[in-house]
Amino acid sequence: MVAKTIKTERLILRDIKKNDVKNLKYLLKPEIEIYSGPYMPHNKKQLLQHFDRIKGNTTWGITLDDGTFIGNIGVYSVIENKIGEIAWYIDPIYWHKGYAFEAGNAVLNYCFKTLGLVRISAQISSDNQSSRCLAEKLGFEFHTILPQANLGGKVTDIAYYSISANDYISV
Repeated sequence: MVAKTIKTERLILRDIKKNDVKNLKYLLKPEIEIYSGPYMPHNKKQLLQHFDRIKGNTTWGITLDDGTFIGNIGVYSVIENKIGEIAWYIDPIYWHKGYAFEAGNAVLNYCFKTLGLVRISAQISSDNQSSRCLAEKLGFEFHTILPQANLGGKVTDIAYYSISANDYISV
C-alpha cells in the first residue's frame, strides 16, 4: 500500500520523498528519542536506514500548507490488508497545536474508509502521557500494559491501544 496525499484543514499528508531525510532530524531530539522504539533512528546514520524502511509504505510526511515539514505518521505491519499499527511523530516545536490529532484522524479515516482496514493498534510507552491522551482522543481503547517490553534496548512498560473500523467516528 502506498500513501496517497491527504489534505486536512491545516495540513497536507504526503508521500515521504528522498529529500525528506533531512526533515526527519527531529526524530533524534531527546523529547522524541526517549519514547522511540527499536525501529526508530537513534543517530544520523540510522536516519537514512529509517527512511529506506518507511518510504513507499503507508507513511505520510506531515506538512503545513506552506510546505513546512512538521512530522510523520504511518500505519505499519499491515497484516492481510486488514490490521495495522499506527505511529506518529511530530517535531516538538509543533507540539500542542492539534496537528497530531488532525493528522491521526485523517489517517484513521483513510485507512478504515478507503483501504478497508478493520483494526489499528498503537503501542505507546506507558510514560508517554501526551501520546496516550492523543490515542484516547482519537477513539482508541486502552487494553493493557505490556510490562517490561524492549523499547530500543530500554526496558519499559508499553500501553497497548486499538480501535476498530466499527468503533471509529471521524471527528
